[in-house]
Amino acid sequence: MEGDTITRMKRAEASCEGGHRLSDDEGFDTRRMVRPVVFACDESYAMQLATALRSAVDANRSGQPLDVYVLWDKFSERMRQRVIDSLPGGAAVIHWVPVDLSSFEEFSTFPYISKMTFARLMIPCVFAKDVPRVLYLDADLLVLDDLGPLWDTDLKGAVMGAVLDRIRDPQLKARAPGLEKFPPVRDYFNSGVLLIDLDRWRKERVSEKAIQYLRRHPDSPCADQDALNVACDGRWTGLDLRWNFYDHFRTPIVELTPVERPKIAHFVGCQKPWNACALSVNAEFYEVFRRRTRFARTTADKLRDLGGSAWSRLKRVFKRTSIGQAARSEYRRWSRAVKRRRRKLPLSEDQI
Repeated sequence: MEGDTITRMKRAEASCEGGHRLSDDEGFDTRRMVRPVVFACDESYAMQLATALRSAVDANRSGQPLDVYVLWDKFSERMRQRVIDSLPGGAAVIHWVPVDLSSFEEFSTFPYISKMTFARLMIPCVFAKDVPRVLYLDADLLVLDDLGPLWDTDLKGAVMGAVLDRIRDPQLKARAPGLEKFPPVRDYFNSGVLLIDLDRWRKERVSEKAIQYLRRHPDSPCADQDALNVACDGRWTGLDLRWNFYDHFRTPIVELTPVERPKIAHFVGCQKPWNACALSVNAEFYEVFRRRTRFARTTADKLRDLGGSAWSRLKRVFKRTSIGQAARSEYRRWSRAVKRRRRKLPLSEDQI
């Protein structure tokens, strides 16, 4: 079994070293690329990709179309066309790059995180060596300001630029209970927005080091984000916090002042604004951008979401009431009694 696991991990490393690379033969003029923006997702996140792209092109003030590369797996041509049709003509050039993620099947992620997250480790293998840097963005975000200043950030010789995880990093430094499986790094960043120096990444073998970490810790809580933190420990530079704002749980973005307003709003965690049952305070804010795409909610979608949000509110109210608290307490008491009774029951004849 261990030998099989090692073989699969070597395949993962090989997929990075010999993976799908853009070339002129495939219709990609790598010499033309100036500021490539990279996403990675499958068809299940087509709406989110279209919405993120729409927000990016709406915020673009460069006068040039965005050069976008989407690393994809299991993404139908019909749905890809729908994403393209969500953008104004000439606003972006989208290149669809298929990737094989079968080598990462043994690595775990949170239930709400797709295996496509591992495609980040393949980015340096996709681009030719004459491409100096790329900007990687998760699909579950909104771009609210022009990306030019982010792109021009001085990395100060670092492998990449990222934003410090303001929630998890202090907890890790304080050695908070429940976080024992997270890597003990100097500073912990969120990997949803990465400005990558491709040459330094390759020279320091970041992808290979990350895969080796995953091999040793296949159930690391935040998967490739943990692995990248280990591989780039002390080798990354901090970006302005507003380039990866994720205090979206209780903070309505629309109410923030211009100084506080994020440049990129990243909807981390499971409380997504497009999920009606999450009762997100930024649901309508996100909806403004979604309505501009070919994935705008239909009447049926709105009715279904109305029912989902109403049910979630009802459950929330029920949990806060004395009746709800009493019901939960009674259920827990009953559940414990059942478990004790089962442990004391003798085996029946057909169980012997």
